[in-house]
Amino acid sequence: MYADEAVSGKTAQRAQYQKLLRDCQKGSFSVILIHKYDRIGRNLGEHVNLTAKLDKLGVQLIAVSQDFGNSAESKIMKTLMWAMSEYYVDNLAAETRKGLKENALKGLHNGGVAPFGYDVVDRRYVINELEAEYVRRIFDAALHRRGFTEIIQELSERGIKGKRGKPIKYSQIYEMLRNEKYTGVYAYSVEEEKNRADRRQEPNAIKIENALPVIIDKAVFEEVQKIMNERKQTGKKAGYLCSGLVYCECGAKMHGMKSERKGHTYYYFGCSKKCGVPSVRMEEVDKAAVKYLHELLNEDNQKKIADAMRAYKGGERERLEDFQKILQKKITEKQQRYDNLLVNLSTGALPAPVVADIGKEMQALQAEIECLQHTEPPKDYSVETIRSWLQSIKSAPDADAVHLLIERIDIKNKTVFNIQSTLKTVLGDIVNL
Repeated sequence: MYADEAVSGKTAQRAQYQKLLRDCQKGSFSVILIHKYDRIGRNLGEHVNLTAKLDKLGVQLIAVSQDFGNSAESKIMKTLMWAMSEYYVDNLAAETRKGLKENALKGLHNGGVAPFGYDVVDRRYVINELEAEYVRRIFDAALHRRGFTEIIQELSERGIKGKRGKPIKYSQIYEMLRNEKYTGVYAYSVEEEKNRADRRQEPNAIKIENALPVIIDKAVFEEVQKIMNERKQTGKKAGYLCSGLVYCECGAKMHGMKSERKGHTYYYFGCSKKCGVPSVRMEEVDKAAVKYLHELLNEDNQKKIADAMRAYKGGERERLEDFQKILQKKITEKQQRYDNLLVNLSTGALPAPVVADIGKEMQALQAEIECLQHTEPPKDYSVETIRSWLQSIKSAPDADAVHLLIERIDIKNKTVFNIQSTLKTVLGDIVNL
């Protein structure tokens, strides 16, 4: 019996899991019994890698409480049930947003905590006069380009904390200075940007004037935004769509890098071992991956996948349990990242542009956490739900979709892209390419 009790994290960190693999290689047994498939791996990649290893060793993996059998359909189920839940948690919060939109149209509190300076009574915003006075002082300091050290110290001495019960630091102040609610405007974007500040500027956002009691004059707010934008760093980080999946013809991984020439930035994948093979434009790899997903998720393959999942009966309770585990895992990860950023800000020694960047990231994380907390599990994995899910990946594949369905990309002669799918690895010839 192998048990990593009270141990979580990557499989490489689980001693009993590694011992299990070593014993498999020794030929100690031919069958592994586990309670549920998520006990052995928490994501699609781990399942695929383990299945491939065990198949080579002639070892069969059986989950006693999830008996999918050994048919082709069972392979599809074992692979996609977890993958679909994980993808759903990350990308499908449409039903939640519908309810939030209705609240926004009525000017009602939409969950989470109210901004510092407001309280919520019967789902309506009301001014907290003590907090509002500090909000006005913070805006006045920003307007006259003064620091916030004295205000932060006074808040600490008086025991006044933020709405989450934590001391007010620069990150919370940054969020206050960007929050249009203080001018009486209720802003909510139906198609949410990850960055909360970007959401408020979204042209299709719901904006209701005078929906909230005013704390800050609009002219003052706009002037503060101009001052803050002067210090705002521009430029987006490169989107490594296929990061971690690209391999050089020498067998080594290829890592993302960038170069600057004549005022332009170019992004490449280069061999980690610097074997001498020329680097490859990142956009070319991305195009190849997107094209591959279009071919992989053709109508014929979508129908086969949907039919196989439709044929699966029972296990609803287990699927809901898995969904909740995935959801909580995502929330915990984002909360840990938020807390780590808060620790960095607490040093008080960071320059203003860095503080601004950290503040923006914390806002985005807070918004994502709130969205996840409102996410409901899918009613059922109906054929329509499955096809809609697969079609959404095919129509607009993002980094999550690429890593979900692509196992690795081998590059030869800069132009030949040999792409292997996690789905193809598990389903074999059932999936047509």
